[in-house]
Amino acid sequence: MRVIVCENYEELSAKAAGLVAAQITLKPDCILGLATGSTPVGMYGNLIALCQKGDIDFSQVRAFNLDEYYPIKKDNEQSYCRFMYDNLFSKVNIDLKNTYIPNGETDDPVQECERYETLIRDSGGIDLQILGIGQNGHIGFNEPDATLNSRTHLTALTDSTIKANARFFDTYDEVPKHALTMGIATILRAKKIVLLASGANKSRVVSALLNGGINTSIPATMLKTHPDVVLICDRDAYSGARLGVDIGGTNIKFAVVDGGAVQYKSAIKTASSCEAILSDISSEIIRIMGEYHVKNVGIGTPGIIKKGLVTCANLPFDKTPLERLISEKTEVSVCVDNDANCAALGEITFGNTTDCSNIVLVTLGTGIGGGIIMDGQICRSNENIGEIGHMIIQAEGGRACPCGQTGCWERYCSMTALAESAEEYALANKDSILYHLYLENGNKLSGKLIFDAMDRGCPAANTVFDRFLNYLARGIESLANIFGPDAIVLAGGVTVQKDRLLEPLQKKLKKDVRVEISKLQGDAGALGAAML
Repeated sequence: MRVIVCENYEELSAKAAGLVAAQITLKPDCILGLATGSTPVGMYGNLIALCQKGDIDFSQVRAFNLDEYYPIKKDNEQSYCRFMYDNLFSKVNIDLKNTYIPNGETDDPVQECERYETLIRDSGGIDLQILGIGQNGHIGFNEPDATLNSRTHLTALTDSTIKANARFFDTYDEVPKHALTMGIATILRAKKIVLLASGANKSRVVSALLNGGINTSIPATMLKTHPDVVLICDRDAYSGARLGVDIGGTNIKFAVVDGGAVQYKSAIKTASSCEAILSDISSEIIRIMGEYHVKNVGIGTPGIIKKGLVTCANLPFDKTPLERLISEKTEVSVCVDNDANCAALGEITFGNTTDCSNIVLVTLGTGIGGGIIMDGQICRSNENIGEIGHMIIQAEGGRACPCGQTGCWERYCSMTALAESAEEYALANKDSILYHLYLENGNKLSGKLIFDAMDRGCPAANTVFDRFLNYLARGIESLANIFGPDAIVLAGGVTVQKDRLLEPLQKKLKKDVRVEISKLQGDAGALGAAML
């Protein structure tokens, strides 16, 4: 499904009219499927203007309307027959004999539906179908139902639809309680479909359409099975707060993003059991939803995600259906992805690389993680793409890695590896400041202590850091050769050194590579998850 987001209703109407005009230009005798309601009125106004200027010609066009109230007289001001005549047919040069609307006056609605279905089929089928979307997700008058009717049929309207349409009638009781409508299968037979959504009252259903699965409780989601659907919506229908969740071994971070701005951040401690983690996350989501109009939730988690199941060595997840369980507990659309992917998405959306379309995020932590963004999208595969810490940079005599390989990048440039290298060098240079700090810290070294030693003029510490930079530069060059990114972003503990890390690193690079230090650091995961 292609999505076009417009700034306002006027732009939406012009975009939609442009697609219809293009269809008529390419095929003057095309068959259009047309919709009623308030949303397409602006589109019809634009088409009228184009026709009156001579830019498009309706003389050979045939049009089938999506639906009609039942029972209703054709001359009733609220009938869709009257609507189409007033808003389009009487103002363009279409032959009224080529306009078809279900007959709301029929005494035999079943036979009328069969007749209408046959007319569509015998015409050769609809080339371009225009649809609106109801607040409950209906398209046409295909209401939420466990078993959606496939063909043109008589349907009972839900109370929510009757109430939504009551504004067009003098009283609620005057609203017809049934309608004749094309069925889902009829709609899906159209060669191309354009779905229109306007207004903040459509934001929840648009979110469910874009972020949820296919289900009969939201009939519009059936459009995801069609190969050529364009959703055109305005900013109000597309907007709404997004909540991102970043699950870490110690803390779980939450961030609310609305209109491209960060509105709220919070954090809770990570529990020790899977059940407790799910409960804590769900409770915090529900609490935040009480304060913000959250339309979808993105969750970043460490580990491997396959077929919706999360397995993580550092968290109590073992083939856990995280997405489904959180969605069931919170009753909101949820999307789950790897935490490194989320962090990369956060960086390209909010960080120092908002001007880029392609980046590689390198997280220098206990190991080395990576997230890859190509053409603004997370790069995914059926396997574990982005395991950049396990590319080989020391082919012979390399350090053993828990993954089973030797010479992996993270065995030289992770913070674990940096500390191990410093400890080895300290033991080999017992007259060094580095060795004294090693003893004072209980026979351990950290990144901070290495830089403390450098600040005190320790040659051993400088050597360790220089070797670290050599390996880091070689890995970055390899990533640049493989992916050709606009930039590579470095995150993790050592990057707090900023220019002290970046300036000597850039001098060691033999390739012209743009390298940035993460602007977001620990917030990247939650912010990126919000944008899933």
